[in-house]
Amino acid sequence: MRILLIIWLALLTLSPNPASALTIDQAVNDALKYNPQIQQFFELENAAVSRSDQAEAPFWPRIDANYSYWRGDRDPSLDSQELSLAETSASYNLFNGGSDWFSLKEAKHLASAANYKYQSIVADVILEVKEAYIGVLRTERTVDTESKSVELLEKQRNETQLRLDQGLLARNDLLRVDVEMATAQQILEIAKGRFEIARKTLARTLGRPLDGKEVLSDLTVVPVDPKPEEELSKEMFARRSELKFLYSLLDAQKAGKKAVRGDLLPEVDLVLSYDRFGNHGLPQTSDTDYDSESRAILQASWTLFSGFDTRHELIGRKHEIRARQKEVKATEDELTLQLQTALEVFRVSKRNLATAETAELQAEENYRVNENRYKANIATTVDLLDAQEFLTRARNERVKALYTLHLSVVAIERILERGPTLTK
Repeated sequence: MRILLIIWLALLTLSPNPASALTIDQAVNDALKYNPQIQQFFELENAAVSRSDQAEAPFWPRIDANYSYWRGDRDPSLDSQELSLAETSASYNLFNGGSDWFSLKEAKHLASAANYKYQSIVADVILEVKEAYIGVLRTERTVDTESKSVELLEKQRNETQLRLDQGLLARNDLLRVDVEMATAQQILEIAKGRFEIARKTLARTLGRPLDGKEVLSDLTVVPVDPKPEEELSKEMFARRSELKFLYSLLDAQKAGKKAVRGDLLPEVDLVLSYDRFGNHGLPQTSDTDYDSESRAILQASWTLFSGFDTRHELIGRKHEIRARQKEVKATEDELTLQLQTALEVFRVSKRNLATAETAELQAEENYRVNENRYKANIATTVDLLDAQEFLTRARNERVKALYTLHLSVVAIERILERGPTLTK
């Protein structure tokens, strides 16, 4: 017993460890880390947040420092005269019609819109990754099906060659098998090419290279029926970032319109300044009575007429707000249609999968019967070739139906925006 245990441990040590298969959830996590489009809109969101912080500047006092130097000659016979002035001032806006407050609200709403745009891009990339992942699985299974078709044809060719050598078949039967096998090999090469393209597509979506030895875990769980459309519709409207993005833009436009309306009101500023004079390059003077000046100014200004620019700006923003409201309605209608379409595709795909599975079983039984009849010299070469073609077609249809069903599920998940949400 001990010897057997030692041999078993030795075999485990010598055998290479199989690489862990990439799951669809791991693929999504990799894309969230490496996909350049996600990183792009993350930076754009940060830029919008910085601009919203910039909009707080009017609520702080403004401090300026100025220096002036003047030199001139009163008369060529006299010495030149020099004057200098150093001024420090602080100004603070006391009232400007609320433009600064509404401009800040506008910037905050735009920052929120940038965040929702970022979240919608994340959801789009997740969908793209899942579709690419399923595309790899589907093309891989198609390669397996076409490989089995070539194997069956090779087996049939060997049997046909033996019967031809025994004088039981005509040569045209062998030629027919050769033609079918050549066609199957071409189809197999096309399937392999599509599989490689699908892997490259997945690698581009992930934002990282996909090792040639890296295998993908299959999706083994058959999707279940979703909830009723009414419940899913409510969930969709509550979750979709595209709608929240439009709502934020609409709020920003309304705040921007109020900020423009503030131009119709007066503006009041408080200015504190200190001036230092001098008779040379430096602001110093021997005149102790007039070497500096301090001022406190309360300044009010009101634009009485500006060529109707504020009026026309308000009219333009009013129409922009109405256009945005129409866009929200159109987007809601489009999302409703997307949900209805995805649910219908799911129902059709599920029925197609059940039909395809039954057809595959029937095709396998049909091939088994024709193969036995062929061995018993009852069925012809054409009968067996037709049975093999039907079997390959049924297998491909089952693969197509299965992964179309999975694609419909990930489409519904995207429409409902279920999945990871990135936060800073």
